[in-house]
Amino acid sequence: MNKLMMLCMAFLLLHSCTQPDEVLEKVEQWGVYEIELQGPSEGSPFFDIQLSAEFTIGEEKVKVPGFYDGEGIYRIRFSPDKEGKWIFSTTSNDSSLNEQSGSFECISPTADNHGPLRVVNTFYLQYADGTPFYSVGTTAYQWTSVKQSIQEKTVETLAAAPFNKIRMCVFPKTYKYGNDTEPWQYAFKRENEENDYSQPNFDFFQNFDKRIQQLLEIGIEADVILFHPYDTDWDYFLMGDEMNERYVRYMIARISAYRNVWWSLANEWDVPKIKEAIDWEGIGTLLQKEDPHQRLVGIHNWYNTEDHFYDHSRPWLTHSSIQAAQFFNIPRWRDKYQKPVLFDEMRYEGDVPSGWGNLSAEEMASYCWMAGLSGSYPTHGETLQNDSDDSTEVRWWAKGGTLVGGSIEPIRFFRQIMEEAPVHEMSPQQVILGDSTELSNNIHILAKEQQYYLTYVADSAQNISLELPGEADYQMEIIDTWKMEVVDKKTVPPGKFEHRTTFPFSLIRIVGEANQ
Repeated sequence: MNKLMMLCMAFLLLHSCTQPDEVLEKVEQWGVYEIELQGPSEGSPFFDIQLSAEFTIGEEKVKVPGFYDGEGIYRIRFSPDKEGKWIFSTTSNDSSLNEQSGSFECISPTADNHGPLRVVNTFYLQYADGTPFYSVGTTAYQWTSVKQSIQEKTVETLAAAPFNKIRMCVFPKTYKYGNDTEPWQYAFKRENEENDYSQPNFDFFQNFDKRIQQLLEIGIEADVILFHPYDTDWDYFLMGDEMNERYVRYMIARISAYRNVWWSLANEWDVPKIKEAIDWEGIGTLLQKEDPHQRLVGIHNWYNTEDHFYDHSRPWLTHSSIQAAQFFNIPRWRDKYQKPVLFDEMRYEGDVPSGWGNLSAEEMASYCWMAGLSGSYPTHGETLQNDSDDSTEVRWWAKGGTLVGGSIEPIRFFRQIMEEAPVHEMSPQQVILGDSTELSNNIHILAKEQQYYLTYVADSAQNISLELPGEADYQMEIIDTWKMEVVDKKTVPPGKFEHRTTFPFSLIRIVGEANQ
């Protein structure tokens, strides 16, 4: 046997015994793995084609819905919650989409990826990897429905703002104070003022996906409002039960894989014209049963009295989303619903004639302190006209753009203070005025006994009295929250602590020895 033949045989033997390692696409834990398939484009794929995939790792199986994205393209988006090799197989009523299979490797998350939010200690939120999270939200209802230049300006503004959550509608809105412009795109094909719900506008929904991804990249949770009563120019809230369910399933398939998504069934569910138009219980139950990623779910009221609240104890609701400014009621609502409380609308800084939209900057920042130290998460809003577009009236609360109010930096300071505190272990306390038995609605305190106390008073000349247990001294700071500076700092002994405020917007921070 000549040398050439020997070399060829050796090569063949080596090749037959040594297979190359399987090369798998890598997706980080809690990231988005996307399957893209080609399928039918004729007819009405949105109505007629069903598609899903089952993802498996070990004994765990997750069924994930797919969706049509136009031009014969179908997608399935999945966010893996475990590291390792995942395999999948598709199921569809169309043969070209059925029994497609594959696999990918889920790897460790990158530094800024802490996973989706979960409820902890009954009343609080934290990331899936255990990283603390303190929600300081804002609202820009229809920012994804306005012209692209304003949308880009909104993202730019948010990247520099102190907020880590935003309330945002899917559908556009019509309202006073400049909310009277047509959306940049309609959600569904529209001719002669009629919606064709069999044909989604994929440009509209793809843009929505893009904006959710951009929010994710700058660390902002997207509280997505599915329905609202202010789209009477387009009547999306009157689609009917069958289409409502189809639309919600479509939104689940499109965006639930993004770890920053929350679901809000409604902005102001109890407005009479929408209250009976939507099967709220049915939609909430659908989300609970069919969202494979089990994102947070809330529903927001209109009239700010408790009899207008939805029943936040319902099992498909993960938190209480409340419009009100009755901060003294927060401890009672926590006890009643046994869930985190988010004051998702507590009036707005601005200058519109309506009482809900004309807080001063000082009042807006103060509302954050009162809500936070009463045991809830606050949400900012701003109705001042901004300079993001010369051709239309733009106010942040409605269209986004830029922030021009005076509360932004004081709210940043608020978030900093709250993130320094062990909030997830603290509880709101009602304060007794002086030596009387009268409870104060003006003094707000959040405490972890013997370790950490935050007390806030909006008015000057308020008497504060606290019992500091134990035998060790405490470190006390008096902070001007509006000027964002420490005014006084000293050691105080255990026992009865008394202080009379001498300026408004005062915060007293008292830290025990174990937390110093």
